[in-house]
Amino acid sequence: MISALALAPLLAACSSEDDKPKVDPSASSYGTLRVGIGALREMRAVAYLYAQALRNVGYNVEVVTNEDSRSKFLDALKQTEANTPEPDTLDLVIDYSGDLLLHLTNDGKLSPAQIQAERQAASASASAASAGVTLPPTPTNTPSHDASASEGATASPSGAINARALNITDTVAAINRVLPEHLELLDVANAQNRDVLVTTRQNEVQHKLRSLANLADVKSTLSFALTSGYTSSNYGVASLKTVYKYTVENPILNENSAERVSMLSKDTAQVVLLHSADPAIEDNRFTTLEDPQTTQLNQQLLPIARRNLPDSAREAINRVSSTLDTGNLSFLLRLTSGTNPIADDEAAKFLLEHPRK
Repeated sequence: MISALALAPLLAACSSEDDKPKVDPSASSYGTLRVGIGALREMRAVAYLYAQALRNVGYNVEVVTNEDSRSKFLDALKQTEANTPEPDTLDLVIDYSGDLLLHLTNDGKLSPAQIQAERQAASASASAASAGVTLPPTPTNTPSHDASASEGATASPSGAINARALNITDTVAAINRVLPEHLELLDVANAQNRDVLVTTRQNEVQHKLRSLANLADVKSTLSFALTSGYTSSNYGVASLKTVYKYTVENPILNENSAERVSMLSKDTAQVVLLHSADPAIEDNRFTTLEDPQTTQLNQQLLPIARRNLPDSAREAINRVSSTLDTGNLSFLLRLTSGTNPIADDEAAKFLLEHPRK
């Protein structure tokens, strides 16, 4: 078994005493902070990383295996009084930027301007009702362009937002506009972990398959192993058809990335969906298919928290985000996966003490 101690000499730098966060004397009296794993099971290791950072400054922390539904864990981040958490309440969840934006905008069908206008109208109506006043019906105008969402956002005549046209700055700005008012984004990590389609070197050579643009030229029938979300989203198999003119026939649906890796290794599937930071890509020398038309969303890790989170907790979370780049994320996933994984909490302690640089 590979241990954290054995890996220490391979790391570029270690933290010094000056780098260690200061303990907040009032943290222990706040109560237990609950960190949700999020919508993807691979986020478990990341949740433990942020949880350990909170423990390091004095908080009692519980990592919660929540339902893998964004609507459920966003609802669990509801506002509560300090020291009186409800059983299913969460304080922090880590998610991916692109997926979160799609969820909040109904798969990109709604623009931030539409959502804000609807919320403002609902708030005004509620305030008027409480005062015994009846407001006239709100005109149903469909915006033709959401110019204020960000300079990089593009909108269709129906008001939809083109999420894949946004860089990370634009994506975060759009999320901030549509996130429920009692929630907020803390500092976004530099770690990128977008969806990628990969194949083996053998298939790359045999089918001259180096890019998604090559798919339509492949004469043989390729078997794809994908997640259910990838088959239903506008940015999954739909984009392969509309942008690259390739139709995926009868994909194998599997939510477990390790099992999809096994399918590819055994040639049960010739193309599988993975995340770009998955160490299995490097370990198995898989070929990541290029995406020249940028059909896949920007996906960076971002912490979603309740607005009433204490300042020292925010600082601890932002401290993790400032050092969590793609290399550190990939290293964390390597530590916690494979045949001899290290426990999530031990990997978190190790990476916080010895971040790769």
